This record gives sequence, C-alpha cells and structure tokens, in this order.
Amino acid sequence: MPAWYGAQPAWWAPLARDARRHFGDALRHTYHRGSLTYELTGLDVVGEPDPIDVHIRFCANPPYSAYGQEPEDFPRVHAQPGAPSKHRHSFDDALCLWYPLDPEEHCWTSSRGLPDLIEIVRTHLFLEHHWRLTGGEPDGQWLMADTPHGMPESGAWRSSRRHKRRTVTGPGPRRPH
Repeated sequence: MPAWYGAQPAWWAPLARDARRHFGDALRHTYHRGSLTYELTGLDVVGEPDPIDVHIRFCANPPYSAYGQEPEDFPRVHAQPGAPSKHRHSFDDALCLWYPLDPEEHCWTSSRGLPDLIEIVRTHLFLEHHWRLTGGEPDGQWLMADTPHGMPESGAWRSSRRHKRRTVTGPGPRRPH
C-alpha cells in the first residue's frame, strides 16, 4: 500500500513552502495519522472588521465526497463557523470553494500550493460578507460567477434558479457540465 500523500515531504514541502514564507508563525500545521491540518491565524479579508482564522484539513481517506477529485486536491476548509452563507457544505459547514465539474483551471489542486488556496478562501470570505450585507438569503448579491451545489445526478444539486443572485460582475451563473 502506498504511503499517504500527507506524510510525504515531497508533497507537503512544496505545498506549504511559499505560504510559510508569507504568513510566518501565523501558519501552523498539525499532523495526525491520516490527516494534516493547516491553521492560519488572522487572515485579513476586505470588509471584515476582524481577521479570520482558517483551518485547512487534508485527509488520507476523506469522510466526505471528493466528487471524483483526488483527496489531496479537495481539502476541507473551515472559517467563521456557523456564519450564514449560500456556499458551504451542509455536512460540516466547510466552505464550498469550487464546482468539481468545472474546467481544471477553475478548480484548485495541491500543485498550485497553499498560497493560491488561501487567496481563494480570502475571496470566498469577502463574497460571503458582501452577500450577507446585501440581504443574504434569498436576495443577497454574490459578486462572482455562481454555480450550483452538489452533483446533478446526486439529488443534492441545487439549481441556480432556486438560489438566484444579482450579478454585479462576471458572466453570470455557470451551467453544470
């Protein structure tokens, strides 16, 4: 049986190298058998009055669906537990950061490193904040292209019609592929 990717320096060293340089002591990691968690203390997000703590957890055998993606490319990211949002996983309140059926360039992969993922998280938290300020459910504005949740064949898929948004920028809702 091959060793778990999270236990391999060839995987985690390049993943975290640039993030450690940028965030210094604010970025810590915890390794447990079968999971690797990065904790970032005090991420500044435009519009938010206080910095936000972020937890990024990679699992050898995720207890959640990775929707066909490799586990190392589909970590669970948590921030502001319980905050209202239209883009969180109902299973565990993790941020829903990309649609697994989108083209590869729209989905994060571990080869892009933690700094890229952290910027996706920062943008997502800004979008959530703006959405809440503009009315939240059902009328809040999500400022970027919006996609449904779940997979179309899973029954968990929510159409963009149910979660209608007002577009300020971007081409509008993306259709599932």
